[in-house]
Amino acid sequence: MTSGRDVLHRIDASIAQARAGLGDTNRAAAERSSRLAAIERAESDAYRAIAGIRLEHLRSDELSRSLGETDEEAERLIAAHEDGLEDLARDLTSARENIERLERDRRKHEDALDKAVEAHDRAVDKTNARLETDEEYLRRAGALEEANAIVERAEAKLDLARADRAAKGAPYEDDPLFSYLWDRKFATKDYRAFFLFAALDRWVAKLIRYRDAKLNYARLLELPERLADHVERVEAAAEDIEESIAAYERDALKRDGVGKLRDKANDARAALESVDASIVLAEQAHQTAAKKHADAAAGRAGPMGDARKLIAKALADRSIPDLKVLAAETLTLEDDHLVDELIRLRRERLEIEEHGRSLARTVNQHANILSDLETVRRRFKSARFDSPYSEFPDRGVVSVILAELLRGAINERNAWRRMQKAQRRRKRDWSDDFGGAEWRDGFGLPQQHRGGWSGGSGPKLPRAPRMPRAPRAPRAPRAPRIRFPRKGRGGFKTGGGF
Repeated sequence: MTSGRDVLHRIDASIAQARAGLGDTNRAAAERSSRLAAIERAESDAYRAIAGIRLEHLRSDELSRSLGETDEEAERLIAAHEDGLEDLARDLTSARENIERLERDRRKHEDALDKAVEAHDRAVDKTNARLETDEEYLRRAGALEEANAIVERAEAKLDLARADRAAKGAPYEDDPLFSYLWDRKFATKDYRAFFLFAALDRWVAKLIRYRDAKLNYARLLELPERLADHVERVEAAAEDIEESIAAYERDALKRDGVGKLRDKANDARAALESVDASIVLAEQAHQTAAKKHADAAAGRAGPMGDARKLIAKALADRSIPDLKVLAAETLTLEDDHLVDELIRLRRERLEIEEHGRSLARTVNQHANILSDLETVRRRFKSARFDSPYSEFPDRGVVSVILAELLRGAINERNAWRRMQKAQRRRKRDWSDDFGGAEWRDGFGLPQQHRGGWSGGSGPKLPRAPRMPRAPRAPRAPRAPRIRFPRKGRGGFKTGGGF
């Protein structure tokens, strides 16, 4: 078995791994952005050099002035972008360090809660041992045992009555004449029929001795209903005794001063939940900082985005074929080499942009994985699966779930459902139910198990699940074709008297 606390720590480690993966992809996106900026600067330099060569031959400085102003503005924006990217990186690092600090703080509160619960449980055991010699407590425990025995006997009688009703009621329900008269409510105040049909119905009833059969069948139907009501009453009585024992235990716990230890454990749980709330806010801040950094690093926002637009506008007016023609008009081969370099740079840009789309998908995937893991951890804590009373049967199950989350093979909903199925409530000692459910709920019972503690340290008989009331037999057709029996063959046999 693995404790819920250990599972939570494994989730913490997975979140740290996912957060590191997101940081790596963000750094790769930043490097890609820097390379694109270098390509843009190289393209700008190449265009400026081509323009200078052309200007030298044409003795015109119009193109040179236009490209120079664009280049200077782009350089200013790129420098601002790099400064802003450093600020965003610092914000991202600060957000991550804040989460790590809060997680370390949570470990301290976890230890405090464990110690408080252990001190509480030791005191509960002492009170429990004292009540083993308490006459009133033993009387109530004996009354509960007797009440449970009554419930068990009543349920056995109910099962027998239902079986008897199914076996002995079948001949009545299978007989078309009896079913016809029963469905018509014959021989009751609700019976209505045309006088000729009424006469025929009376004749049929006399032939099959319907009135006697009707009384027997009615008793067969009535007895299970009455026994079911009786079972409900004795179950309610047993539950009242059980609650009275839990209340007696709670009073004993308060007299022994265990209430103070329970309040201390409740306070420790409240402090732990307060840290969890701070972690949620810190995670949201980290997500916001990561998105801003990713958008800026990819050039989707900030000065780099403005620089891209500015350079793109300047270069859009000059196509490669036009530049080739322009270079051919000069005597030097330098501008021809510059045009070839522009072609190479554009090819590299296309490759980087294609890689950037894949990188953007990877960034989004890492961000989604981190978000799913953080969501699972929040739900894990909210459901109190990290409680000292929570455990998981196998570390391998949790490892598989976390590994699939880290790969993006499952989402947080699927992972959470599997976590819920794997989680079990730990029986810390034989008196786990001492004091009833409301005594310990404040300091961390897993919410998946709502049974709580029921009072009494004596043996309790398990209750069988309550059987549903027997349904009515399916109704026969409203007016079936009646085949009258031959004279001398009257009477109705059921295969056993009531």
